[in-house]
Amino acid sequence: MRMLRFNRRGTLFALAALALSACGSATDGTDTADESGPSDSDAVVLQDIIFGDPDAPVTLIEYASWTCPACADFHMRILPSVKADYIDTGKVRMVFREFPTPPANVAVAGFTLARCTSGEAYYDLLDELFKRQDAILTLARQGGPVVEALKQVGANHGIEGDEAFDSCLNNQESRDAIRASIAAARSKNVDATPTLFLNGELLDNSVRISVNTFTSALDEALAESASE
Repeated sequence: MRMLRFNRRGTLFALAALALSACGSATDGTDTADESGPSDSDAVVLQDIIFGDPDAPVTLIEYASWTCPACADFHMRILPSVKADYIDTGKVRMVFREFPTPPANVAVAGFTLARCTSGEAYYDLLDELFKRQDAILTLARQGGPVVEALKQVGANHGIEGDEAFDSCLNNQESRDAIRASIAAARSKNVDATPTLFLNGELLDNSVRISVNTFTSALDEALAESASE
């Protein structure tokens, strides 16, 4: 058998390609979900998760799924610097919209847990979901105790006990909000995650190849905003 070998440059290129590959389309995790979107999308109201100053001059919108490896890469490799230097300092308003990818029922459950919190607490729970992504998805593939893993995540963020956990997962308002996020994504022809818009303009995947390329795009948007 021929062994595949990579030099350092080839390895970095392969990892970058993997990081930029997007995950597939979303469903809301129900049996009636289909590619056309929720049938009663007009009945649900978009309830955006917003980080940073609502009046910031630049708006970054991310459609993402915590079960998507490419989203996890962006969240853990790029977003910490962006959050610290741009979002938390009031330069950029970040709008996070859930776009659950397979396994959809697991993705929706995690997002529903996060919506039982608010503000930075949502970010903190989402952060733990991304960090535990590999472990939880491995459990899902092997038929392991995914519910128990999610219960532990919830408990770490104040959602303690079976009653609180079940109440959270069955919260119809949260599920409607996630369905509204999916509908908003499809209205923008979003069909993969992560998908990012900067001041309404779709960002090319190459922008998230590094912190430097991403922050350069933010700096350019800030400069354009200042000149208007």
